[in-house]
Amino acid sequence: MSSFQTALSAVLPMFIMLSLGYFLRKINMVDDHTLNKMNKLCFKTFLAISLYYNIYKADIREVFNGKLIVYAVITQIVILGISLLAAYPTEKTKKRRGALAHGIFHTNFVIFGTLIGTALCGEGNIGAISLLIAIIVPVQNIISVILLELFREGGRIELRKVFGGVVTNPYVIAALAGFLTQLLHIQYPDMLSNVFRDLGRCGTPVALIVMGGLFNFGAVKSNLRSIAVGILFRLLIVPAILVPVTVWLGFCRADFIGLMCIFIAPCATTSFNLASAMDSDADLAAQLVVFTSVCSLGTIFMWIFILSRMGIF
Repeated sequence: MSSFQTALSAVLPMFIMLSLGYFLRKINMVDDHTLNKMNKLCFKTFLAISLYYNIYKADIREVFNGKLIVYAVITQIVILGISLLAAYPTEKTKKRRGALAHGIFHTNFVIFGTLIGTALCGEGNIGAISLLIAIIVPVQNIISVILLELFREGGRIELRKVFGGVVTNPYVIAALAGFLTQLLHIQYPDMLSNVFRDLGRCGTPVALIVMGGLFNFGAVKSNLRSIAVGILFRLLIVPAILVPVTVWLGFCRADFIGLMCIFIAPCATTSFNLASAMDSDADLAAQLVVFTSVCSLGTIFMWIFILSRMGIF
């Protein structure tokens, strides 16, 4: 497969599904209430089941890589530092600094990692990516809550709230359940295993359709500078710094693709909900989700095309 076809195979499905969601919303086939309900359904059910199934099917002994996990966690600290360096000179108020830094830091790794990983590695071969999701999702959630608490007006970190938010996260529960299933050597009949597989397959396409439907391109004038900074750092500067380091350290195949997806993915859709709940600038958070998601179609294609041409995968 040529570099162009490799990049296109990863990006074209995203473009079609996002466009479909936007079109369905424009013709009033779905409304905001329906889209928000579907979003919760994806987050709490389909994507969580997909993560559980991928861990259940993975050979953990084969895909487990201590170096990969340690490096992935370290990169989160690096990205947090980069996001703060971007936010401080750009914004003057605590709320907006927190929203911008959070938008750059918190990536949509679950959806984009699963879709890109499946496109590049093939279905059933993303065990390493599922392992990364299981580790990175709780790490990103913990850091995100701490970050937004620190930038809340008069904010202070409540450990009980942080812990409660992490342990009730559907992805964390799904990952723990997947590891427990592996530990207890539980094997489901094919009929039941296929149910998990098919429900999990609903997650990424429905989530992308919902994301497209929820796009709102209005009221950007007051946030234009911050949106531009968010796009620049989230989609270009972070991967430009970390992808070469990842290549230099010798990561390859699914390990490299999983790490790459963390670096090149747009802002997480859940960052808007978290920003709203934690008294951050929800409008800026929402616009960062929209514009990084749209622009990522071009930047993801670019990164995959360049790395494929270089023979990285």
